[in-house]
Amino acid sequence: MREERRRHLSVVRDGDPAPGTACLVHSDDEWWPGTVTWEDVRRADGLWWGEVTYRRDGVLRTEVHSQHDLRAR
Repeated sequence: MREERRRHLSVVRDGDPAPGTACLVHSDDEWWPGTVTWEDVRRADGLWWGEVTYRRDGVLRTEVHSQHDLRAR
């Protein structure tokens, strides 16, 4: 698993797509179509977090983002 530091981002890893709800993912100042699977409860910071899967620059990515970087599609 490869980890990177980003705003509102926990863990970054390459992998196969996971089932989820269609969404837009904010990454590198752009919005990318993807899917999100939300965590069951809010975290201690009061935000909802979810695991997202999307393709950016031809690379399939699976990351954890907060509600601030996700939009319904």
